[in-house]
Amino acid sequence: MPHEIVKKACSVNPMNLEGGGIIRWLITHRDGAPNFSMRLIDVPSGKSTPDHSHDYEHEMFFIEGKGEAEIEGRKYRIEEDSFIFIPPNFRHVVRAESDMKIVCIVPIKAAVEILGP
Repeated sequence: MPHEIVKKACSVNPMNLEGGGIIRWLITHRDGAPNFSMRLIDVPSGKSTPDHSHDYEHEMFFIEGKGEAEIEGRKYRIEEDSFIFIPPNFRHVVRAESDMKIVCIVPIKAAVEILGP
């Protein structure tokens, strides 16, 4: 049964990403969330998220930092207060020019695939 969750992001174990970023899965199916997972991604200056694609959409909100998002070969300037939508199967990567902090929302399916049941 779903229940409320109130935590601090620093209490969630970080996982390293290819490219040099760090991800924390803040809310997932393991917490009882039925539809969406929330992730916090830190990308240090000069590093990136993995250059990849997957069969689900996701949304990203940039809390801090500056850099570039490349989606299907198109490059976009990103800075604090920017947000992006990435459709399923679109190749994408985020490159940081200064330390970035990103909130990323994905379907529960992503968390199950990556974290397991």
